[in-house]
Amino acid sequence: MSSEKPDQVETLRRDLLKACNTLSNVNLFQAAKWCAEALNGLPEPKPETADLQPEMLILDEDALLDQNKYLLAKAYFNCKEFDRAAHILKNCKTGDALFLRLYSILISVDKRATEETDGSINIGSDVVDDMNNRLSKIIQESENYLTKSKPNSFLYYLNGVIYNKKKKYALAQSNLYNSLKLFPYNWSAWQELISSLITFEEAINFITKVKAAKSSLSSSIMFQFFEVVVLQEFYQQSSSLFDSLNHLITIFPSFTFLKVQQFLISYHSLDYFQAESTFDQILVDDPLRLDDLDTYSNMLYVMEKRSKLSFLAQFASMIDKFRPETCCIIANYHSMRSEHEKAIMYYKRALTLNKNCLSAWTLMGHEFVELKNSHAAIESYRRAVDTNPKDFRAWYGLGQAYEVLDMHLYALYYYQRATNLQPLDKRMWQALGNCYEKIDKLEEAVKSFEKALTINSAEPHICYRLALISEKLGDVKETYKYMKLCFEQELDWGVNDETSKARLWLARNSLESRRFEEAYELAKDLSHSNAHDIEEARSIAREARNRMSKN
Repeated sequence: MSSEKPDQVETLRRDLLKACNTLSNVNLFQAAKWCAEALNGLPEPKPETADLQPEMLILDEDALLDQNKYLLAKAYFNCKEFDRAAHILKNCKTGDALFLRLYSILISVDKRATEETDGSINIGSDVVDDMNNRLSKIIQESENYLTKSKPNSFLYYLNGVIYNKKKKYALAQSNLYNSLKLFPYNWSAWQELISSLITFEEAINFITKVKAAKSSLSSSIMFQFFEVVVLQEFYQQSSSLFDSLNHLITIFPSFTFLKVQQFLISYHSLDYFQAESTFDQILVDDPLRLDDLDTYSNMLYVMEKRSKLSFLAQFASMIDKFRPETCCIIANYHSMRSEHEKAIMYYKRALTLNKNCLSAWTLMGHEFVELKNSHAAIESYRRAVDTNPKDFRAWYGLGQAYEVLDMHLYALYYYQRATNLQPLDKRMWQALGNCYEKIDKLEEAVKSFEKALTINSAEPHICYRLALISEKLGDVKETYKYMKLCFEQELDWGVNDETSKARLWLARNSLESRRFEEAYELAKDLSHSNAHDIEEARSIAREARNRMSKN
């Protein structure tokens, strides 16, 4: 690192401290928490700067007029009396006071919509219409202020949140960009911006455009955090991701958020043991943390670590029973015990607590699949991709659900979406290959299975499928190549149905090609298969031995 690093750290410390106070002042508590955790993630301050105080905000005349009512509204907001907080600020003059008023209305609207639907999957059209009307009024009031008065970062942020809800992503990005240019330390605004970027190409174009503008935002440390999370969320395992992440870790050696990014990168690349080790260390450093614990529990479920998942469910319940993360962890525990109805109940509870709980919709879809309720599964997965179009598991789940219903063209579309998001997961390519094979697009099936074969080690199942499809296409050379490759996997995978069938095919081929010794060696050891195949292998071995004795 350069000699400027200590100065850079002290400037960051001052900026984060000020930002934390500013965000707390407007009741953006999640963003304030992120700044406070980042502040504590910096190296220990020098003794002379340890008692650093944030700069005092100089209030203008309008702000002083709003001050008493603003303090009262903040108190009402903190007591979850959102309508009351909004009412007390109805004649406010300043942008921050207007933000708190409109933000209170937004939370009240969301809360009422959740209560009226009771966290259920289907939302009535009358509820949606009422919600949209109220959101439009918030936008109108905010934009009226911004056109007549001075710019306000938090009002732009609020507009961005609402445009995201309305799926007007270009408008959301424009407002969030304006917000972050004025105040880059609002991590909630960065998160909204990330959720508005639907494809990786769109995200890269946005990043390129910001860098080309050469504004102070592109050189901000917050922009570096944004780039890391964008690459992580789009499953891009590039050297630039690791370089940026390592650079941030040298500046923030104790920032849990960055360790979570490391965990997610390992988790998405299916390196579960590294991911588990990373998150175990996070829990040692911050044992009462519930953030991201549901994702950790998903991984333990996949790893079939039953006792660890059971402990995690009990532990999370002791910390806070009514957090969506806790409900998802308990649901995963019940799912592992094949108690699918109980699991669904807890996923629904998580969604009642937070209807945007990303993983709950997807995981609930998996539970409906287990219960053979394809239509409910499809509805859950649709809500998942509606909430987060970057969730490859939900697209993959939709593909599986439609495949069960024999609607292969639909399934193919959803598998393609999943594969575009997670191209390094062989399961996606296998599913795509299966689908192409079922609709007789055999060349495309071969390409998909070959792609699956290039990821990690060769699997007998994939090799055998490629051999069978090549046989259907009448390509004897390719069939032989894949049957041989499948048989050779016995060394790594052991004897199984596919390697035994490949052995029998090779023995048959050798006999037909008059390679009697090779046919005999292949056929005499076949024992793991059905009675018909074993009998055929014995017959080939006898025939080969007889031919050898005659020669």
